[in-house]
Amino acid sequence: MKKKLISKIATSLLAATMVIGLAGCGKTEPVAEETPGAPAADEEVTLNVWHQWSNDTNELKKLYDQAVADYISENPHVKIETQTLDTEAYKTKISAEFAGDAKGIDVFYYWGAGTARKLVNADKLLPMDEYLTDDVKSRMLEGATTAFEYDGKLYSVPSFSWFMTLYANKELFDKAGAELPTTYEELVTAVEKLSALDGVTPIAAGAKDGWNAAFIYQALALREVGASNINDMLTGKVEFGDEGYTAAAEKLVELYNMGAFGKNPLESGNDDANAAFGNERAAMRIMGSWLANGLYTDETATIDPSNVVALNMPVVEGKGDVSDYAGGFVESFWVNKNTKDKEEAAKFAIYINERMGVAAYETGTGFSGWTTEADESNLNPLFVQIKEILANSKEGVLAWDTSLDSEPATIHNEMVQTLFAPNADVSAFIEEHKAAINK
Repeated sequence: MKKKLISKIATSLLAATMVIGLAGCGKTEPVAEETPGAPAADEEVTLNVWHQWSNDTNELKKLYDQAVADYISENPHVKIETQTLDTEAYKTKISAEFAGDAKGIDVFYYWGAGTARKLVNADKLLPMDEYLTDDVKSRMLEGATTAFEYDGKLYSVPSFSWFMTLYANKELFDKAGAELPTTYEELVTAVEKLSALDGVTPIAAGAKDGWNAAFIYQALALREVGASNINDMLTGKVEFGDEGYTAAAEKLVELYNMGAFGKNPLESGNDDANAAFGNERAAMRIMGSWLANGLYTDETATIDPSNVVALNMPVVEGKGDVSDYAGGFVESFWVNKNTKDKEEAAKFAIYINERMGVAAYETGTGFSGWTTEADESNLNPLFVQIKEILANSKEGVLAWDTSLDSEPATIHNEMVQTLFAPNADVSAFIEEHKAAINK
């Protein structure tokens, strides 16, 4: 059954999705006055597009490839050359390219808010305002563009949003005699019982990748400090220093010392952790909503998706608000200001963002930033569980490494990793954050 995304979902999120079809996607008619940055009619255009979905088992990569094939079919004068790298290598490579003019990149996948601010300040990105028709504007969800706005200009449009979820293997919980956790205390009890299972890690951390490690700390901080206070810190309204940040770090260290993340969590990255959960070598995984669809489509996984339950982040009794969540609209495709074909690049960026947003929602990967009609008939049961949690959520917090400027974001991810090792120094962790963020 097809229907428009309900407003309840729209107001629960911060931002993202994609464009399915644009009017006039065919050949350009000759005009009396040539639009600046536009190619002549029928002139062949090659767009170099970069993104970070490098794994062939990633459903988003498959969705992107199909969208590109459709776009080329509708626009035969356009050729799309795609380059991919895994997330951490991608971030490094993009930074290196844009240290220059990045002339080998026309359109690229990136994160808004604090992450893209350095590129905006360096005048590396193309503002999109003049390329947005009233029709396109009418299809974007209200509030979905916040992370892409700088100094009154819009530098990208939303694609899809994410929602931080605690995934739990019910079968392993039953085998360990553990209860699904709703509070931190219950989480500790579950870890103790799951640790007794042979060959099973209670929580797959993927801490070799800093953003994976940071996700776990941010989940704990969300419950200790609250979404409103964290957002004020991330936007510079208040300083980093609330005692809740220390309490969250201490809880992470407590979990590490219990063996919650296995013996050497810094030796395994994101893909390793996903595989551990998907092959029932880990009982829990704290990850974005995109993992839900991956559990149904990953042919290498042995887990029965019906044995997985999606849970909200466990609360700390007496603190925070259960309606707070981590997630929102921040991922998008952007245009290099130095592209030779600005109009074609902008047109494709709008298309691929809307198209990916709708496709991500239809496949249960993420929540669309567009009101474009979407087919909900094939949503997987796990994604529906996440959707129901989201419906009761109010204020969201973006991942810190996308909200903060690049330097403090890097320091944050690296310092969180120090908590996943013996003899972690929580005081040093806090002081390094104060020095990096409170400027």
